[in-house]
Amino acid sequence: MSTSTHPESPLDREHIAHIEVGNTNVSPGIARSLVLWFLLMLAALPSVEWVGADDAESRGAPSAWAHLSGLPEAMADRLAALHAGVPEASHWTRIVTANRAVLEALSAFETALEDDSPVGRLLRPPTQVVLSGWLGVGNERVYAGRDGWLFYRPDVEYITGRGFLEPQQLERRARSASEFETVPQPDPRPAIRQFKRDLDARGIKLVVMPTPVKSTVHPDRIAPAYHFERAPLQNASYAAFLDDIAREGVLLFDPASEVARAREESSEPPYLATDTHWRPEAMQRVAEALTAFLARHVTLPSVQPPGYRVEPREARQIGDTTAMLDLPAGQTLYPPERVALRFVVGPDGDPWRPSRDADVLVLGDSFSNVYSLSTMGWGESAGFIEQLSYVLQRPVDRIVQNDQGAQATRVLLGRETGGSSDRLAGKRVVVWQFAARELAFGNWTVIPLPPAAPR
Repeated sequence: MSTSTHPESPLDREHIAHIEVGNTNVSPGIARSLVLWFLLMLAALPSVEWVGADDAESRGAPSAWAHLSGLPEAMADRLAALHAGVPEASHWTRIVTANRAVLEALSAFETALEDDSPVGRLLRPPTQVVLSGWLGVGNERVYAGRDGWLFYRPDVEYITGRGFLEPQQLERRARSASEFETVPQPDPRPAIRQFKRDLDARGIKLVVMPTPVKSTVHPDRIAPAYHFERAPLQNASYAAFLDDIAREGVLLFDPASEVARAREESSEPPYLATDTHWRPEAMQRVAEALTAFLARHVTLPSVQPPGYRVEPREARQIGDTTAMLDLPAGQTLYPPERVALRFVVGPDGDPWRPSRDADVLVLGDSFSNVYSLSTMGWGESAGFIEQLSYVLQRPVDRIVQNDQGAQATRVLLGRETGGSSDRLAGKRVVVWQFAARELAFGNWTVIPLPPAAPR
């Protein structure tokens, strides 16, 4: 019998790795410890979140679970609204409507869990200090500009994005709705035309006032290349939008150039450095310019001057974009800002109040509410509508909501018109103020107003 004298060929790396992986030795104690640690980690986070939710409820704060517990009422409201608008809606339409309510509640629940998570509240502030303080960046809602300035992300994307009237952009926005949302109307022109026609039928003038956002007037605080830019920047479709609504006979008051002049002529910038809104001085200047515009284009009857006067006040607050960063309490990266206010009072010294009987109505968003709504932290009775009423020296009515200026105030107005207590009764002019970013991101649903009740 012969024996081979050839030595064994050496194993390659693949065979060696296969042998080692297939023969990994883990003692039973280590294996049980790893499994136990893994299970504890899986159970720890939900337990902490559950305790945090109970703690929030004990403090009177809303819990994320409220979005689920209130789901039956939300479904009933959706179905009732559907029945009021479409009494003969099909069974399938009712199922789709109820399903949208469920999906919306689940989405709100998920968002609330992220925002109110105890673990998130513990980790987000110190992480954001590193991002903002060391790296000079913001987050998904805020861009960090130059020299301590902060910018709301949609405001920046309004001027850097594609034209909001481009067909491809309109189609993209129409497709962007979530499965539980009604498809938005991205084109602002049909809603403005309908609103004008409805007001014309009542003998009321409409004045559209797209308010410039901070990035329009202060692009140099984002990029140094715009340091010598004097004209306000706008979205690529803004000029075409102005031309289209002018051809419809809509009165347009565009305060962008007035705010830009305020930047050149004043030592104070027109906008707050760490907030989305304008400073009081620029706001007052726009109120004066709007008063002159109304005098040229709208005939208002003479009224007995109400005797409004102003008192100097001050406000000191942290900006809303600073709050969006979710920095720790007591942070010093973006300190509070101080502003001087013109507090408007009546002849009896009481704070200014709107008048439902006034012949001027202003629909406004947060640009009208800042310095007026005390919960925003910048004072009260010193906002844009108060300044307009003071300069006009006549009472003014108002409908304001901080967000969704494209449609929110029109919805509120529609609920109060057409009945015995018609909000538009006696009105001569409606000023529709909204942030210019709404032209690119708002939902411009056409909302016809009910006809005036017969007298």
